[in-house]
Amino acid sequence: MRKTVERLVWFMSFLAEHHIIEIFILLWAAAIGVFYYFTWKIARTLHDDLSPRERKANPNERKTPETPEERRQYEDMIVSKRDHMNLLYSLFANFTSVLPLWGMLGTVISLIGLAGNMGDMAISVDRFFTALYTTALGIVFAIIYKALDSVISVKVAANNKEADTLLERNSDRKRREAKAV
Repeated sequence: MRKTVERLVWFMSFLAEHHIIEIFILLWAAAIGVFYYFTWKIARTLHDDLSPRERKANPNERKTPETPEERRQYEDMIVSKRDHMNLLYSLFANFTSVLPLWGMLGTVISLIGLAGNMGDMAISVDRFFTALYTTALGIVFAIIYKALDSVISVKVAANNKEADTLLERNSDRKRREAKAV
């Protein structure tokens, strides 16, 4: 048991000494930024597909594809984009919620590494600084991305509602056309 604890302390010291957890937190935050960018991009294109500009400019102009095959392709495209947007948004939101935990893990790793090197004051100060720094990284990035989440969650919800409304309308139209035949 003592050997296992010594190995764990050595491993934590190694992670803290080489600042691996800080690099990991920064990479994690960058990945969240990528998820946000692609979620924003697909949410914008889905919104444009759900409310084409020509419909806003001329309400009498053709709003959606007219033939059943065109409507089916249009619906498939909308559903595909909606699913992609929801997947990216889910990744963005879940990765964001984990950021403070990574900061706390960095703190624990640094403090465990600190316990393994209590004799050297320079190492102790560096490990203590790393503990505070990783906590700060997790919290600061979580705050930034939670603020961005408040902006994009509205777009995602609106797009989901618009897509559901479109699909419901088309489903009603299909039922009416089937009864008429």
